[in-house]
Amino acid sequence: MTNIKTKNALFVDSPYQSGIDVSLSELLCYKQQAKIQLRPANSAAYKHLSGNYLAKIKGRGMEFAEVRHYQAGDDVRSIDWSVTARTGKAHTKLFQEEKERPVFILLDLSDSMIFGSQFVFKSVQACHLAALLSWQAKQRNDRLGGIIFNQQQVAELKPTGRNTGLMAFLHQSMQLCSSTPFKMQQQSQSLLVQLKRLSYLVQTGSQVHLISDFSQLDEQCQKLISQIRRHNQINAWQVSDPLEFALPDSVQQSNLKINSLQGSGFLRQKKSLQDYQEAASQRQQKVAKLFTKQGIPLYRISASRSLLDQFHVSAE
Repeated sequence: MTNIKTKNALFVDSPYQSGIDVSLSELLCYKQQAKIQLRPANSAAYKHLSGNYLAKIKGRGMEFAEVRHYQAGDDVRSIDWSVTARTGKAHTKLFQEEKERPVFILLDLSDSMIFGSQFVFKSVQACHLAALLSWQAKQRNDRLGGIIFNQQQVAELKPTGRNTGLMAFLHQSMQLCSSTPFKMQQQSQSLLVQLKRLSYLVQTGSQVHLISDFSQLDEQCQKLISQIRRHNQINAWQVSDPLEFALPDSVQQSNLKINSLQGSGFLRQKKSLQDYQEAASQRQQKVAKLFTKQGIPLYRISASRSLLDQFHVSAE
């Protein structure tokens, strides 16, 4: 898949190579996109990924917040003398600090992500998305950490600044994405297990990105996400493939053989195709409802085309 051309003029030289696994060079390509303002094309409400965060903690800093009545213990150097003179009562200036914060990325590379029907595997697209978010965090001088897991392995990375955290995350993404899948083991990794791990690892006030197809999402996962959401900002990124939502028209003309861990069979007749699409729609509605209930934005990324083609892009 080399020399793939995209619609986006900013991304003419595509980083995608095999489409099955990822190389470090692919993930490094997103460095040039770090300063670009990005917003998922399927969400008009998404805030730009670039730019510094404003902390909720008020104190001395660069951004003026408000003026309030002077309170015991306030720094006398912060007194707003003009307001004090006008009102006859002492007032203090408060400032809102620009503050770096930890960014945690939960990257799901489990077996259900090792799938792709048109362009790349979902796991590959997930790694590209994680790389883009990582470079954006580096651009903001945020500390980057996270959890990366496939069916057999997990990498836990504590938030680290400068290039250390970024390169550690990219290396682990590459290695776990390229690991041989479909080896059944007794202690397989799961989304629930990793959310539990994340709940202990994440620091209060962090930015959290969940990247997965959310095929393992259930009520237990929902409780953990809700727990993490109480003190952190979460964005959910659902990576999918078109074949998961609808089968090709050609399938209607013949029986489609299905092989799975539960056994083999055939998908027959138009009714079966409609049932397939309805089941897919119900699964998607369930995922969307869960995140909506938590007040967490859910953004859908397809594995069927280049990542940056799925964003509204503008220069700073």
